[in-house]
Formats: sequence, structure tokens, C-alpha cells
Amino acid sequence: MSETNSKKFMVFGLTGAGKSTFAAALWHLVDSREVPGIALEKGLHSGNFNYLEKISKRWCDGWRLERTKTEEVEDVRINLRHGATATEFSLEFKDIAGESLENAFLTRYCDPEFVELVKEADGMLLFVSADYKIDDVTILDFKEAMGDDEDDDEPTDAAEDEDEEEKDDEDEPAGDLEKPAMVAEDAQAAPTPTDPQFDHAKTPLQVRLVDLLQSLRLDPFRKMPFRVAVIVSAWDLAEETSPGEWLTRRMPLLDQFLRGGEVADVVRVYGVSAQGGRYPKKKKENKNDERRQEIIKKRPASTRIRVVGHGAGEHDLTHPVRWLSGMEAVDRLER
Repeated sequence: MSETNSKKFMVFGLTGAGKSTFAAALWHLVDSREVPGIALEKGLHSGNFNYLEKISKRWCDGWRLERTKTEEVEDVRINLRHGATATEFSLEFKDIAGESLENAFLTRYCDPEFVELVKEADGMLLFVSADYKIDDVTILDFKEAMGDDEDDDEPTDAAEDEDEEEKDDEDEPAGDLEKPAMVAEDAQAAPTPTDPQFDHAKTPLQVRLVDLLQSLRLDPFRKMPFRVAVIVSAWDLAEETSPGEWLTRRMPLLDQFLRGGEVADVVRVYGVSAQGGRYPKKKKENKNDERRQEIIKKRPASTRIRVVGHGAGEHDLTHPVRWLSGMEAVDRLER
């Protein structure tokens, strides 16, 4: 594949977003050609792609992929080819572990190679997971939990009386108020040992994602808006009927940011279940695990994949990539 003539699509997502599982399933899908009608095929590959072979086999055998370690693999690239037009492009998993992005949020530093990838990218696969515990609370959520209602906002007679008393107190001479003020200042200057330290890991996921995405518009990236395909992984766990509804309800901050056009000029949201269920850890005692046995009964293995949204074929994991590349519209015209 000629890098100068091919398009690059960056894969973006934090730890646990489902990028490795997607890569494993996609590699198996285009390599095995088990599902008819898939418009993309595996492109030319050079170099070492043992990692892709390893995770693809593990996925095929029905074992949970272990969390990717940054030192185990740095970069993963999957080259794809659109057979009808001979168009070539690549998926760039620059940070398949997601740890580099986590560190970038904390340190405000990223690898120069990542900066170049962002500048060269023609689109983005943005990963979030439906296996996501809500880690943020809105003012409305807090109010509902406290049992407040609209009537609580209305001042009562007692409250008005208290306001009058406070006003009367303000009119009285201040007296010796300097000492309490100094105590308050001292207390503010020296926090007690029980004051919590900032922990970036507790920052809500949506906030981290939006912060990192927003940074792409700033130096040193200066990225112009491009196509973004949001992949909601572990879709089999979602309660919503459509991926777009899931994003609106579960991650409203991210949804509104993406639709604001600052980073994405066009957005699509797909639901993807790349496994078809929960895989157990690879242990001897899990060999006959009922869930695993039920999943691996599905043959060929590519039929475990489920893709939802925008007319994608049930097992066509390449559909979001075809849309990013513009080939989906070409295929539609040729039908």
C-alpha cells in the first residue's frame, strides 16, 4: 500500500473502550472472508503483525482479550482495500491500549508521532463502551436524589422572616470581627489532612473525552473538522433501541460536543457487538464455561459480530470504515 495515496483513519478511545476486540474481530472478518457481501478486503501488510494474529485467534476461540499493555504493542495498523474501486486505506491504532491518551489528559503531553497522525488523518473511529457505569451526576440528578421539587425554590414566610433578621444584623455595628476573619484565612491557606487530592482517574469519562477531542483544534494539531464514526462497543449490553439514542441519553455532553461541529463535520453512531456476549478469561477451569460454549457454537465465527445502524449488514464490521472513506456511497450507487 502506498501511504501517499491511501487515506488514514485514526482510532480514538480511552482504556476499556473496545478497540482491541474490534481490531481482533475485523482482522478475522477480512482474513477469513466467511461472510459474503463484505465490500472491503485485507490490504497488503508488511512488517510484524503477530499481535493481530494473536488477538484474532483468542477472539475466535472465545476467550476474553487481556487488557493490552502499552509495552506489549505500540502501534497497530490494519490495511484495507475496497475491491470494486481498488481504493486503499488504513486504520491506525496508534494507542490501542488507551493509556497514552489517559496520560495526555493528565500531563497535557502526547507523542510527536501521534500529532502527525492527527494531522494526516482523514477521519476517526471514536470508541465508547455500552459496558459503562455512569460516573457523572448532573444538577438535575442531584436534585431528584435529594427529593427536591419546584416548590422548594419558592421562599416561605419563615425564610422571609430570617432574611429580615439577617438584614437587621447587618445594620448593627460590626464589633470585633477581625479575629474570625483571620481564622478563616488561616483555615483556607492550610487545608486539613482530610481534603482529597485531585485524582484525574475520577474525572468523568465524558469530560476526559471532550477535553481530548477539543484539544485537536488547538496547537500543535490545528485539525480541521472531519468525519467521525462513533462506535458504541458491547452493544449487546445496551438497553436503548438505537446507538444514537444511547449516545444522547448516556453521554449527552459528548453527543452535544460532537454535533457542535468543532471537531466533526459529520457524525454517525454505530452499535457494535464484536463478540456476541461476554467471554471468560482463558483459564483451564473456564474451558467448559456455559456462556463460552454458547458463543463458540456460532459458526462461522464472523457471524458472532453484530453491527447496528445506518443500514449496515448484520455482521459487516467494515461498514463504519466504508462510510468514513466515502466508499459506502459508491457501493450504494452501484446497486
